[in-house]
Amino acid sequence: MKNRRYSIFALCILAATLAHADDAHNYAYTWPITTQSDSAAHQIELTPEVYAALTTADLRDLDVVNAAGESVPTARYQPVAAAARDQVHALPMFVIPMPAKATAPANTDDSIHLHIERGADGRLRSLDAQIAPAPRAGAVQNESVVASAPSPSIDDATKIVLDASNVREPMLRMLIDWNRGTDATPRFSVSTSEDLQSWRTLVTDAAVLRLTQDGNTLERHEIALDRASHVYLMLTRLDGGSALPGLTVHVFTPASAQQPAQRWITAQSDGVEQTTIPGRADHTFFRYHLVAPLAITAVNVKLADDNSVAHTQVWNLSMFAPSDAWTASFGSFVAFRLRTGDALLVNDPLQSGASQRSRDWRVDLAAPITHAPTLELAYTPDRFVFLAQGAGPYRLVAGSATTHHNDAPVDIALRQLRSAAGADWQPPLAQLGARSELRGEQALIVTPAAKPDTWKTWLLWGVLVAAAAIVGGLALSLLRKA
Repeated sequence: MKNRRYSIFALCILAATLAHADDAHNYAYTWPITTQSDSAAHQIELTPEVYAALTTADLRDLDVVNAAGESVPTARYQPVAAAARDQVHALPMFVIPMPAKATAPANTDDSIHLHIERGADGRLRSLDAQIAPAPRAGAVQNESVVASAPSPSIDDATKIVLDASNVREPMLRMLIDWNRGTDATPRFSVSTSEDLQSWRTLVTDAAVLRLTQDGNTLERHEIALDRASHVYLMLTRLDGGSALPGLTVHVFTPASAQQPAQRWITAQSDGVEQTTIPGRADHTFFRYHLVAPLAITAVNVKLADDNSVAHTQVWNLSMFAPSDAWTASFGSFVAFRLRTGDALLVNDPLQSGASQRSRDWRVDLAAPITHAPTLELAYTPDRFVFLAQGAGPYRLVAGSATTHHNDAPVDIALRQLRSAAGADWQPPLAQLGARSELRGEQALIVTPAAKPDTWKTWLLWGVLVAAAAIVGGLALSLLRKA
């Protein structure tokens, strides 16, 4: 009798194992997962190549399997205190007063004598400066001009020192802004220093602007930096223009390594679109597509020709929407490309909330533009977390028209791990390897249901009938004994 029971249990285990193996091979592609530690849980970040294989908007046609091909507990993951976008840091500003006799151009090398006061935390509390312009040809060598006028305000500053000692991450770009009521096109150079004595130039000449005319506004406020860490930065005004009231300076750093950072991708151009939209007969439309349907959070349109400007709107076609259901996911803005000598002024990217997943895009320009602009789109990758159940190596499988996974209650396990390792603990980030094919494109096609007389169906019915007969025999035997 016991042998019969063991046989039933063995058949059930065998059927479950076969089901898991079948599920693992119902997907189109697989990626090996490289883990850096023996943690009980890991997180993975989806790439455009993975998105291209997915067929569902909720990302359920993917899974993680172990070395035996068995599905392991997997779920969508939102890191604790996640910051999808780059981190923004406001920098304390200190004005370097200029000499009363400004006899040298703004970009000459001046002799700067600094009197520095730091707090206990190492940050600057005050900075006084005396500046002597570089000696001119024919001038007496020991002649110097020392600033005697009162220190100017930030609004009138020509040189500004920025304390970035508390910013430990690499700096991506700088944002310079001022009161909206003031139109200006200032130019700056950016320098860096470790000790406030020796300075190295990062950006020789960069222009920002805000211009308003007839209700239209052109704005550019960002200066790209070198993606390195700096202790101090110095802004030097090069154009000698009017004051910038309410001047503020921020720097952007990447999101934490444990947070999904915003990533930019260039859409592929499909050329001019021949379409007619009521009220937009004089507009030019360009079509673009991405390698995968991505949820876009920022857009940047770069015009191709110098000294061109156009009212611009970006449209997208949702992954599951009809072919004519275009959505204006971003507000209207002005795209421009203006060249003044060696300086090039272009519009800043436009940030927005997450949109629907889209592969197809359209740029609407209210001008007769001949050359297709460059369309850059930003997205924040989704992350999944899985438990290291069973032996590795582990694999990500994705892309299936028939097999979809349900999120496992992994958050309960993560809470236990976090309580043991500390509140700031997060699953280590694993890396995806090169893609290989399982069933390929065949897994993405919905096939008709199999006929009920296949050998698998007969086998399953046979197992069920045999199990029922055994259970019935056991019941009769117990009744007779009773």
